[in-house]
Amino acid sequence: MFHCSVATENIAFRGAVTGLAGLMAGSALMALAARPAQAQVVIRTANATTAVTSVTAVTAASASTLTRTISAPPGVLAIGSTRSTVAAAALGLTPCQPSGKGRDFPVGPGLAYTTLDQVPWESLKAGDTVRIHPAPTPYRGKFAIVAQGTADAPVRICGVRGADGSRPVIDADGATTRAALSGLYGSSTYARDIHQDRSLIVIKSDPAQGWTAYPRHIRIDGLKITGAHPSRSFRNAAGALRSYLPFGACVWVERGHDISIVDNEITDCQMGVFSKSTDDGDFAVTRNLYIAGNRFAGHGIVGNVHQHSTYTQSIGTVIEFNRYEPLRPGALGNGVKDRSAGTVVRHNRIEEGSHAIDLVEAEDFPLTAMATPAYRNTFVYGNQIIKTGDTGSVITYGGDHFGSQAGATWGEPIFRKGTLHFFHNTLMLKGTAAWVFRIATTEEKVEAWNNVIHFAPSIRDKSMRMDREVAAPWIGGGIVNLGRNWISSGWQDSDIWHKVRGQLNLVEPQLGDTTLPFDAASFRPVAGSALIDAGKRSTASPVSLVLSHQIDALGLPQLRRMSGLGHDLGAVER
Repeated sequence: MFHCSVATENIAFRGAVTGLAGLMAGSALMALAARPAQAQVVIRTANATTAVTSVTAVTAASASTLTRTISAPPGVLAIGSTRSTVAAAALGLTPCQPSGKGRDFPVGPGLAYTTLDQVPWESLKAGDTVRIHPAPTPYRGKFAIVAQGTADAPVRICGVRGADGSRPVIDADGATTRAALSGLYGSSTYARDIHQDRSLIVIKSDPAQGWTAYPRHIRIDGLKITGAHPSRSFRNAAGALRSYLPFGACVWVERGHDISIVDNEITDCQMGVFSKSTDDGDFAVTRNLYIAGNRFAGHGIVGNVHQHSTYTQSIGTVIEFNRYEPLRPGALGNGVKDRSAGTVVRHNRIEEGSHAIDLVEAEDFPLTAMATPAYRNTFVYGNQIIKTGDTGSVITYGGDHFGSQAGATWGEPIFRKGTLHFFHNTLMLKGTAAWVFRIATTEEKVEAWNNVIHFAPSIRDKSMRMDREVAAPWIGGGIVNLGRNWISSGWQDSDIWHKVRGQLNLVEPQLGDTTLPFDAASFRPVAGSALIDAGKRSTASPVSLVLSHQIDALGLPQLRRMSGLGHDLGAVER
């Protein structure tokens, strides 16, 4: 039975994104600065003030107030009309040049530093820039970053593009480690080994500064980072030959505030990016993690479910404009795995994964997360998703540890227990069976509107939800409220094995037929498609968002402007 009752919340969004950044010559994917000039949404409630994310939005309610601050990089130029200029504006692109507010460390053939091991990573300070130039062979150097930049003088590690547009390469296979970094990795042999063995690049605290120290305002952009996998080896700061540990990453963020990883190619690792947070205090929480404009490909460990293209556990995580290509063949991880509070996943191209997007509980910092209002609202919009359904659902929401009891600090009591706002996504599903949503319990709900969900003709079971076995008194299946969407004909609200509990509520009549209503390469609606101008504002959701961008067939961010009487359904405007 379908139910039509929908709960609402009162949250007001104000303002409009002006996220403009400097225009630069050459390719649109030249060296990105870190977090672009985007607004930070701050929820103010009776109990807390919490940074959530940066969104473009209009007022939807007035009971609470959301305000935003905009910080643009210096020397912002007006946006032009070319695709590269628009992409530069959306991503906050600036040249890989000295900031003028700190020291310059040029790395490359014939420059002051010819190898990464020569760079004094241990002494980087606010405003410093490490500029890595192209080299005939990959750089093979591991390093740790403990620096404390500022908002107007970040610490930046950036790649200078080659004449052909290629990024400088840092290869983890056979990498060496600067001897002076030994103390930065840890104050004990155990700690040093753990941090060196897990990553090619680690962002962490400096043990010499005390337990409460943490890095901040760090930017990594314009590089190709590859090869941190247990099948490869390296030499640590003591010169010992070691292999990378399972459950590691190309870029490991142990802790830090305002960390930006932008415009990189991150490939062939067990995980591309990993971030961690704990309940030890705010110093131990990763805040304002920005992952944008990167290409992720070939990650994971064959037969292992625990390694993902990105795996984030932070407060204020924004994942946008990235290209998630499939994991390595035989790897069983997900594309996007997240345990954060205040998560936004938008305008990405995501291909495959056991789940394309996996949004679950804050495993390592539950007390902090649950005290953060943003933990209860997650935004997934404007994404292009290609998925073989047989491996798992497109998206999970809520949690993934089951069998707990009320009052415990693990499992069902710490699930997200909030709302997934899922809108203007386009899903192209393949295989023989497919599920869209796997929602943990009926304390989690989905508001889904203006999406396009296409099931290939090869799919026999076109299921909207997948059930979950949870401990009593919780009930699996979740609550899914469907506003206006386009969904292929013949879909069902059932699991192929048993009836799905919870609720599926048809808030609006659904559009749909058997044909593919968009171009498979560009995701643009085809001429005459029912998607065109069919977008409808959701009255069931606490927010009404104005779409500002989309990604084109090359994966570049472009402005999205309504071209007719209304927005088109899905991730791309015709």
